[in-house]
Amino acid sequence: MVRLPSVRRPVTFFDVFTVTVMSIALVAAVLAIWHGSFVRIEMGAFIVIVFGWVIWAVNRILKRSVQQSRTP
Repeated sequence: MVRLPSVRRPVTFFDVFTVTVMSIALVAAVLAIWHGSFVRIEMGAFIVIVFGWVIWAVNRILKRSVQQSRTP
């Protein structure tokens, strides 16, 4: 059974990796089609948002892992 990656509640690094790869592919496709400077600024802002999400998601996964390892 294939599970789609969760953006709201990332559980594994699979979620983070999949969302990151999809975001990079989206940015590459948009920049291949449109070449304006405004589009480049938008894609830069999008990448900053994705990077912030990645930091949040990894932190959430690690906190959950620590909590699970402490419970007997």
